[in-house]
Amino acid sequence: MAKETTLNEISEMLAHVVKHMATKDDLTALDSKLTSRIDKLDVSIHRELTSIKEQLKNVIGYRKEIDHALERIAAIERHLGLEKKIAA
Repeated sequence: MAKETTLNEISEMLAHVVKHMATKDDLTALDSKLTSRIDKLDVSIHRELTSIKEQLKNVIGYRKEIDHALERIAAIERHLGLEKKIAA
């Protein structure tokens, strides 16, 4: 009788596994959904990187303008004989 109970338990566990396991079609559908979401993320990331790249171009341009202005200010200060005073 103990052997019968064990077989019944195994049979119930097997039925549970079969009932809840994913099928090949389930996995194919999941793969399709994930691929679609990854593609959307790729497009979004590419768009964001392009935007950041453009913003960095602008920042670099501003930095060059600021450096040029500082050079001109330094030249004017030298010409006027002013000392550079930098606040700490």
